[in-house]
Formats: sequence, structure tokens, C-alpha cells
Amino acid sequence: MEDRRFPIALDVITPLSVGAGNDNDWVKGLDFVQKDNKVYVIDIQKAAAAGVDIGQLTQLFLKYDDRGIAQLLGRQIENVSRLVFDAPVVTNNNIKTFLRTQFYDKPVVAGSSIKGALRSALFHYLRTDEEDNASVFGSMTEGTDFMRFVRISDIEMPDTVLVNTKIFNLRGRGNDWEGGWKHRAGSKDGAPSTTYDFNPVGFNTLYECVKPGRKGYGHLTLAGNAFRLIEEKYGHGLSHAEKKKRLMKGSLGDLFQVVNQVTSGYLAKEKAFFERFSAERSDELLEHITYLQSLIPADGSSCLLKMSAGVGFHSITGDWQYRDYVDAPGFHAGGRDAGKKKYKSRKVAEYERHLQLMGFVRLRGLSADEASQCEQTLNAQHRERIEQLMAPIRRREADRAEKAAAEQRRRQQAEEERKRQADYDALMVSARQAYQDNRWDEAIDMAKEAAGLYPDKAEVFQLMERSRMAKEAVEFRQREAAANAQKFSQPLGELLKGKTSVGNLIGTMAKWLKADGHTFGAAEYAVFLNEVKKLPPKELKRMVEKRKDLQKVVGEEQTQRLFNALF
Repeated sequence: MEDRRFPIALDVITPLSVGAGNDNDWVKGLDFVQKDNKVYVIDIQKAAAAGVDIGQLTQLFLKYDDRGIAQLLGRQIENVSRLVFDAPVVTNNNIKTFLRTQFYDKPVVAGSSIKGALRSALFHYLRTDEEDNASVFGSMTEGTDFMRFVRISDIEMPDTVLVNTKIFNLRGRGNDWEGGWKHRAGSKDGAPSTTYDFNPVGFNTLYECVKPGRKGYGHLTLAGNAFRLIEEKYGHGLSHAEKKKRLMKGSLGDLFQVVNQVTSGYLAKEKAFFERFSAERSDELLEHITYLQSLIPADGSSCLLKMSAGVGFHSITGDWQYRDYVDAPGFHAGGRDAGKKKYKSRKVAEYERHLQLMGFVRLRGLSADEASQCEQTLNAQHRERIEQLMAPIRRREADRAEKAAAEQRRRQQAEEERKRQADYDALMVSARQAYQDNRWDEAIDMAKEAAGLYPDKAEVFQLMERSRMAKEAVEFRQREAAANAQKFSQPLGELLKGKTSVGNLIGTMAKWLKADGHTFGAAEYAVFLNEVKKLPPKELKRMVEKRKDLQKVVGEEQTQRLFNALF
């Protein structure tokens, strides 16, 4: 018995949701906003890159303010969204998300999900009498669990849509039951929670689904070698060994026939259920079930399988407990559900205005040509992934090549720059030296020449400005000195005439004595004393305050002499 690997296709027949878990549900006002009949799943990294105020956005997230978020994002909302969907209805509830690949963020039907659905069908096929799960399949710890030898790859799907779902429920008690649609969690206000009328909102749930018509490709492997070793080890102690061996050695069609028998029985009982318990639009479900029944082939070329979200109690358990869903399930005997009919709810999707049961897919083996095309498709996807992985590497290589070319250009320019810098440095050294030697005109001329080499060098213009200011300062001092020399060449009496303050008299005399080496003799004493006596009384009193200033100018002896004459 050898391992056999079958290429398979998965065709989505009714809206399919492979849940990513409640922790990954999208929350309105936190993960998504609804605007203009669209649902936008926000990507905060894109929002940051687009310049959105992340602090303000975070505050809106904390308040679950979807309107505020939509207003903040404005026209950028689509560009900063990870996913954008048409909204089938307005909702305030969480959205059930589809499982996605972590790296590529692509919707994926997990092989484990398909395997779980197959397990239910195989349990129905293998089981006899009152056997439980472990006795039918074997032990995981001992390695005899039959599903170890059925291996299914993950199947990537192209895209997803949002689908609204409602719960079809039963209402009544005892033997009097009718179908209806659930619209609220309870009826504390006295209003019925389940009614005949269909309403798309009210106790509804949005699911991210792969829509009908989409296809994916993968592989189903029957691990014959491993099964043979287990069979040899346990021999007749292996439960249902003959049935399991027939499946392991048989064709893919043998496995499909097992699934179809279970699905056919399930659909027949579901049809009887909706015929017996009718409500508004339940005729659509009956037509839909008839269509599903028509998809089950007699030759086992494919199988119709119900899986994942909305699978329901009967499908998930292998549908072996009850001969029908109308009478056989019976009623709850006690507890808060006492008197209620068992397993009375159904998850129903509304897609393109038609009601459908969720989660039906068709598995089929591929012909050699189809398998080749499938491999080409998978290889193309693989190449696309490799390209996605290689793209950053290629960008880095291109960046390195560009950097190498830029380095070469830099080296070529560096030599030119070196010479220009050397000429500039030589000019600036000479200009600074000329500045130090007070040859400011030469400094300015050489700085101008340096500015021709580097027009944006601030130090050039600073040196030019310093040279200009130094030259002007010297010229100003020369003019001031000439004016002072002329002014203080006059007799002291002329300079002191008309001064009305002690400070002015002392200051003017000090400047006169300093200029041209004048001395304070008897004539100067008489002139100064005469002018002081002309001061107003108030100003004359300030002589006491200015005594030290006067001492510095004429000395202590002359100062005392003046004070004796004045006071």
C-alpha cells in the first residue's frame, strides 16, 4: 500500500465562511467603518503613511466612533483601508472574519477544516451500534487515529465578500411548532423573538465569505505506507480495519461516495424540515435544497460537502443520531430549555437576494490536463509569492547598483571638488591674513573671488562684512579724532562756556586736558572756577557728589582748593 497524492479542486457552491476565531472579529468603530453602503476595514499603518493624525484616530477608536473615523479619514478612506466590501445591510454588530494566510493576507480554506467535515462523514460511514469517536477512528496517543492518514493541503481562495445571515428558528411548544425567523435575543418586553416574517436585520450576523462560483486548488493525500505499518502492528485489533483499508486502497471516488451518501441523507431530512416548518421565504430554501441535491453525482466523480460556519449540529456530528429532523429529535426534558424542540435552528445566508444554506462546497479530483493546469496555477501563485519576496531584494540590489554608480560619480566629482576646495582654501587663508594685517580692501577682493567658487559659503560673506566694518570703523575713528583734535584745540574757556551741569563741566575739561597734552594751571583754575560759580544753586550742590570725578581730572590739591573757594 503506497502513499497516493490526488490533485483536487474545491468549488464554492454556497457562501463559505472558514472562521478566523471570535478574537479576530471586526468590531465597528475599531476595525471597520460603514459608509455609503461600503464597509472599510482600516489599516492603521496606511493611515499613518497617509498623514492621518494617529493620536486623534486612536481617540476615536477608543470611543468606537465609526462616524468620527469616517469623517476624519474623509476622501482618503479607501486608500487607507486594508479591505473594502459592499455592505449587504447596515450593521452595528461584529463581522465574522475569514481565515487568512499570515504573510500574504489571502483568504484560505484550511485543510483541517475540510478534514473535519470529512471526519464527520466518515464517522457516519464507519460507525456501528453505539460506538464513540475514539473506538471508531482509533487513538491519537497510539497513532491509530484514521484521520492521520487522510491529509489535505490548505487551499488559497482569490477573494471574499460580505454576506448577511439570519437564524431560521422554530416557535411553539409541545407538538405545536411553526417555522420562523429570529429577530432578537429574547422577549423581555413581551414581543416575540421569532416571527413568521423575514427581516434582513435584527439578530443578524455579517460573515466574510468566499462567494459561490469561486474555485481553489490543493491536494488530498492518502498515506498508505503509514496506514500499512499501523495495520501490521495492530492487526485485527484495529477497529473497522476492512472499511478503512478499502478507503485507503480505493479511488478518490470511493471516498466521495461515502461523503455523498451522508450529504444526500442530510439534504433529504433538511428538505422535510423546511416543508414541515414553513415561514416567509422558506420556499426559496426548498428550491435551493433541490438544487443542491441535483449536484450530487451518482458516479462519485465529486462530492458535495457541508463545512465550517453554519454547519449545524447534524452535519458536525456525522448525522447518524436521527432518522429525521421533524419528529425524531424530540424535546428537552429539563432545565431552562424544558419543552423546547432540539436542534431547531438553522443558519441561513442571503446572497444576491436569494436564501441559501451556508458552507456547501464541491470537492472533485482533477484529470491529468486539469491537474497540469492546476499545477501551473499553483506554480504561478508560487512565483507570484516568490516575486513578492524577491521584490524587496531586487530593490535593494538596484539600490546598491545605483549607489555604486553614484559612488563613481562622486569620486569623479571629488577630484574636481578637491581642486576647487584647495583654491578656495588658499584664497580664504590669504583673505584672512589680509584682514589680520588691516589690508581690508585686499581681504574683500579675495573673499569675492572665493565666493565665486562657493556662493553659498557663509564664512566668505562674514569675512567680507567684517573687513568692510573694520575699514569703516577705522575711517570713522580717524574722522572723529580729527574733529576732536580741532574741537579741543580751542581755549578751555570757550569749551566750558554755556555748560549747565557739573558733570558736563568736569567731562569737557577732562577731554580738553587729554587732548594735545594740556595742563591744569592757574589760568585753567580760574576759568573752571568762574564757570562753576555760574551754575544754578541746585547743580552747584552736586559738586560734593562729583568730588571723586574731579579728583581724577585735576588732582586732590586742586580739588580741595576749588572746594575752599566755593564753599
